[in-house]
Amino acid sequence: MSFLGKLLNRKPVAAETEADDRPPEQRRAQREGAYRVAKITYPSGYIRKGIVVDLSATGARIRFSERGELPDRVTLRIQGLSGLREAETVWQETHDAGVRFLA
Repeated sequence: MSFLGKLLNRKPVAAETEADDRPPEQRRAQREGAYRVAKITYPSGYIRKGIVVDLSATGARIRFSERGELPDRVTLRIQGLSGLREAETVWQETHDAGVRFLA
């Protein structure tokens, strides 16, 4: 029991479990935490910056400071990695997106 719990004479409460409607994970490679700047180029030529927060050999999770949708395919330049990576957008949320590297 925590110090605050003892102080207030409260017993720990079991964590509630939420129903998870998301499909099971389908990653093909282990993902590791990262913090790398990425430049994402749209097919139109528009360039958007984001932060890669998770990275694997097959894809990445990118966080953006502003809302916006990624197109189906993008080109990435990730800080600390050589070359460009072609990727397809797999999922998107308000400020995050998951991409799968192609070839």
